[in-house]
Amino acid sequence: MSPKPTDRRVDVTPLAPKPTDSAPKAPLPTPQSGKGRTPLTRLMAPPMTGEACLACKSVYNYPLARWDRMPLSILGLPRTKREALNTRDFVMDVRQCAHCSHVFHTEFMREHVPYKEGSNMVYNQGNAWKAYQDDLALEWAERYGLSNRTLVEIGCGEGQFVERFLSRGNRCIGFEPGPDAEKLEARGVESFREYFQGARLFELLPDALICRHVLEHLAKPIDFLEDVVMACREANITPVFLAEVPLIEKALRRRRLNDFQYEHVSYFTLRSLRTLFERAGFDVLSVDARFGEEVVTIEARPKPSPLHRGLRQAARSFNTSVQEQVEGVQATLQGWRDQGEELAVWGGTGRGMAFMNMFHITAELVPTVLDSDLRKSGGFVPGTGQEIKPPMFLREHPIHRIVITSNWRARDIEHEIREEVGSDARLYVYHEGQLRELSADLEL
Repeated sequence: MSPKPTDRRVDVTPLAPKPTDSAPKAPLPTPQSGKGRTPLTRLMAPPMTGEACLACKSVYNYPLARWDRMPLSILGLPRTKREALNTRDFVMDVRQCAHCSHVFHTEFMREHVPYKEGSNMVYNQGNAWKAYQDDLALEWAERYGLSNRTLVEIGCGEGQFVERFLSRGNRCIGFEPGPDAEKLEARGVESFREYFQGARLFELLPDALICRHVLEHLAKPIDFLEDVVMACREANITPVFLAEVPLIEKALRRRRLNDFQYEHVSYFTLRSLRTLFERAGFDVLSVDARFGEEVVTIEARPKPSPLHRGLRQAARSFNTSVQEQVEGVQATLQGWRDQGEELAVWGGTGRGMAFMNMFHITAELVPTVLDSDLRKSGGFVPGTGQEIKPPMFLREHPIHRIVITSNWRARDIEHEIREEVGSDARLYVYHEGQLRELSADLEL
C-alpha cells in the first residue's frame, strides 16, 4: 500500500498592521510558511483544467512534468542511426488527478503509435519475471476455478501468459492486433488479430477475461471497461476480469523519471485503478501491489444492474412501438379525412412541430394548424409547411376534430377553444401512443 501522507503544519507569517493615512504604505510581504519554505500562494486548490482524468473524469489535477520532445520508447524501433536521430518527437504533459491520484499524460496521439505494425520491445523473459507469472497464473487458476473453462486474454502479445492455462483443459483465446499474434496458434491459443471489443463476448461467453499491461496504453480506458461491462450485462454473463498494470507509486516516491513513456497514457496508483473499475461498473474483489510494488493487479466482476435490465426492456419496447405509433396515428387521421371531416392541429412550434414531422402530417392530410400565441400567426410549420392560424380562425372556418399536441396545456387550450372561441370541435390528445379524445376523466 502507498504510505499514508503526513500532515503538514503551515506557520503563516502575520501580515504587517494596516498603515495609517499618515504613515508610508509599504508593500505587503508575500505570505510564507517560514523562511525558505513554499509561499502560501502556491499551496492553493489544484487548478481546474480542460484535461479530464482518465480514471475518474475529474478536471482538477496537478502538473508533474512536461517533455516537449519525447520519441516512442517501446514501439517502432529505428534500424539505422539516421532514422533514430530523425525520429518523430511527441509532447508528454504528465499530471496527477487531485481526486483519485491517477497519473496521466494529456498530449497522447494514438494514431501515431503503430500497435498493429510494431512489436512491443519490452523484454519480459527474465527468470524472476517468469517465476512471478507462473505464480500469478497458478493463483488465479486456483482462486477462480479456471479448469475446463473459456479464457480470453486481451492484448496477449505472443500468448506466453495465457498459454499457462492450457494444461488445465481450458479453451484459451487471445486478442492481439500486432505481429506478435503470429505465434499464438503455435502455442495452441486461438487467435483474433484485432482489437478486442465487447461485442465479441456474445459469441465467446468467457469465464475469465485477462488483460495484462494493456490499460495503460488506452486513451480512454473507462470507455473500454464500460464496453465490457455493458456487453456482459446484455449477454447475462459475469466473467472474472483479471488485469495487471505498472504501479507508479514507488516511482513517484523515488523520483524515477524514466518510468514515464509516451506509449503509456495512464500510470496507476492502487486507488486510481480501483476507482477506474468501480466507475466503469465492476465489483472490485481485490487490488494488490506485486513484484516489489512495480505492478498492481485487480480482480473484478461486471456488476449486474437491475436498473440496466429495466432500461433495456423499456427502451426496446419503446423502440419497437415507434413505427406502430406512426402508422396508427396516420391511419386515424386518414380515416377522418376519408369521412370528409375538417381536421386541425393545435400547436405550430415545439411539440406541435415535432408531432407533425415525426408522424409525417403533411398539409394535404391536415391543412390547418392553430396556435394560442398570436406572435406565431402567419408563420409556417418547419418541415411540413402549414401556415399557422390564430385561434379566432375557428369562428369563420369550422373544424370537426382538433388534435392538441401539448398535453400539459391541454386543459387550458380546451378552455380557450370552448369558452373564448366558442368551438364545439371534438378535441383529441396524443396519449400513450395514440390519438385519444380529451374527455373529462382522461388522466394526462
